Amino acid sequence: MSRRLREIFTLPATAGRWWRRSTTAPAAEQWLVVAGLPALLVATWLAGLENQFAFQLNADSVWDSPRTFLTAFTANYVHFGGRHLLDNLLNYWVTLFAIYPLVAIAGWGRQFRLSVVAYLLAAPFGIAVVTLAVLNPESEQFVVGFSGIVAALLGFLPVVLAAAASERTDGAIDPAWAIVPVLFSVALVFVVPAGPYFQPRPTLAAGLGLTGVGIGGLLWSGTSVRQLRQYSRQLTPDVQLAFLIGSTVFVFGIAGAFVFVGPGTNVWGHLAGYLVGFTIPYIWFVIASRVRSVPK
Repeated sequence: MSRRLREIFTLPATAGRWWRRSTTAPAAEQWLVVAGLPALLVATWLAGLENQFAFQLNADSVWDSPRTFLTAFTANYVHFGGRHLLDNLLNYWVTLFAIYPLVAIAGWGRQFRLSVVAYLLAAPFGIAVVTLAVLNPESEQFVVGFSGIVAALLGFLPVVLAAAASERTDGAIDPAWAIVPVLFSVALVFVVPAGPYFQPRPTLAAGLGLTGVGIGGLLWSGTSVRQLRQYSRQLTPDVQLAFLIGSTVFVFGIAGAFVFVGPGTNVWGHLAGYLVGFTIPYIWFVIASRVRSVPK
């Protein structure tokens, strides 16, 4: 029993050593992303800025007024309560814990940095546009929180998972595979909706699921199972753990963002952030790269 207890108590240190060993990002970047941004979120909460910078849902559009446009952005960086802030920060750190080793495996340091900048600057407006279009209640309701940006990072996860798998298999796994789990996850969202504003859409869910099956079948038809087995036997334990953690965080992240949510959660905002988070790197770094590689 004492040995098991020691293993449990030393698990955080072991995980930290693995993460540092598996992450190649510059120390300045890690401090900025892992500590700097959360410190800013904590500072805005301690300063009590949520009332001034919350986004009000009774606007006609994000262009309704200069204040509406401003708060469409700033609402993502303020929180009404400490519990809300802590939940978002924990999800943020867990998602980064899964992403960074995969970024190192894929050699996607530049792609990750560009994607994060795009998420921080552009995702808030995408979330606001979708939220107004779908909800837009005639009330004084406000929306705040960093969860939409966290959902964008969750959308980045399947893309970097596929990119890392492609890197470790010398292209035997196509990075385009990333769209398959995303289609399945969005189909699940519309089958098992959460919250009063998010109703089931079985036809849409079936269409997304069948599309995922079709694309997956096309990609699988060009894949050699024997070759994949050879590559899998060559993976180091650190790399295997990176893939396991990335896949696990993705699955539980989908459940936490879209299925098991608290009352009043802006699930549409999560979905908008998730799709922005997937679309930007998938088009920018997977599709565009393929287009550029086509012989002219």
